[in-house]
Amino acid sequence: MSKYPVIEVGDPWTADLANSMLADTTYKSTATPRTNNTLADDPDLVTPTLVANGVYLVEFSIRYATTAVATTGIKTAWNVPAGVLSTNKEVLGAGSTQTDGSADNDGGRFGVHGYATTIQYGTRGSASLQLRAYEASTVIMGATAGTVALQWAQVTTSATASVVSAGSYVKVTRTG
Repeated sequence: MSKYPVIEVGDPWTADLANSMLADTTYKSTATPRTNNTLADDPDLVTPTLVANGVYLVEFSIRYATTAVATTGIKTAWNVPAGVLSTNKEVLGAGSTQTDGSADNDGGRFGVHGYATTIQYGTRGSASLQLRAYEASTVIMGATAGTVALQWAQVTTSATASVVSAGSYVKVTRTG
């Protein structure tokens, strides 16, 4: 079983050692609206620099909404550094055809896909009825350090913005 950090008998207990065991979480403090279908990195949902040859659990919790049902929600992908050895992310969220604003039995999407694979999530058609998508992966870094960013856009360009909301977050835990 992989453990990080490895602590040997007699190792001094320091603040740096204790901090290395904590997850690093970044929350969006303001919403980001988009009115096009071109994937782009979210300005806030980006990991700190992950070290070369490190192993990390990376989690994106995405709160989003759109008022235009025609956009059918949002689409996402991950921007990962060159040389990453892992290949897949797990995704959970509203199914791509979800459009019912008052439903409590929304159709779902549950799968495993490549980092660059575009994932489409549905909508509730209202800025006040947000949905949540969750994407996670064990990211195994290669010889190059770098960041992992959530990319997103509208499914279909619309003058009515889709929004990734404040409260969304990226959480990174080093595991090896």
